[in-house]
Amino acid sequence: MFKLEPIKLDLIIKNKNKVFNLGIIFLFLYAAFRIYSFGTKQESRLIAEKENEFKKNKVIENIASLEKITEGYKKILTKKDLGSVMNTMSDIAKSSSVEIISIKPLTEESRGDHSRFSFAITAKVSNYHSLADFISKVENYKDVYFVDEIVISSPESGSYGDSGSRVLNVSLRISSISYL
Repeated sequence: MFKLEPIKLDLIIKNKNKVFNLGIIFLFLYAAFRIYSFGTKQESRLIAEKENEFKKNKVIENIASLEKITEGYKKILTKKDLGSVMNTMSDIAKSSSVEIISIKPLTEESRGDHSRFSFAITAKVSNYHSLADFISKVENYKDVYFVDEIVISSPESGSYGDSGSRVLNVSLRISSISYL
C-alpha cells in the first residue's frame, strides 16, 4: 500500500513562505466568513426591526386619524340647553305637520366622558306619514338626536284633523349625547 516517507525538511524550508502565506489566507478567509455571517445577522435583525417600526407607524397614524374624528364629534356633540332643543323640535314639527303639545326634560345620565340627555315630547299628528317625516327629520338633524321610544295612542272619539282624518296622539322619548 502506501509507504510513509519521512518529511523532507528542506522541502518545507524551501516552501516556508508559501505555507505561511497559505495559512494567512485561510485565517483571513475564516475571519471574512465570520464578519459576513455577523453582517447578515445584523441585516436580518435590522430588516425585521424596520418592518416592526412601519407597523407601529401605521398604528400611530390610525390612532391620530381616530383622534381627529373624535375631536370632530366632540365639536358636534356639545351640550344643548332646553330652549334650543325646544326651538329645534318646534321647527322640525312645523315642517312635518306635527303639533307639539308639550316638551318635558327627563333625566341626564353621565357615562364616563359623555352624558345622555333625554326629554319627552307629546304631540298630535294627522297621519302616520307626518309622524315618519318628523322622526326622520329629528334623527337626520345636524345636531345628534335619537328617537328612543314611540308610543302611539288610539285617537279619541270625535277628534279629527284638518283633512278629516282621525288625529293620532304620540309620545316620544328623544335623547341627545354630549361630551363632558
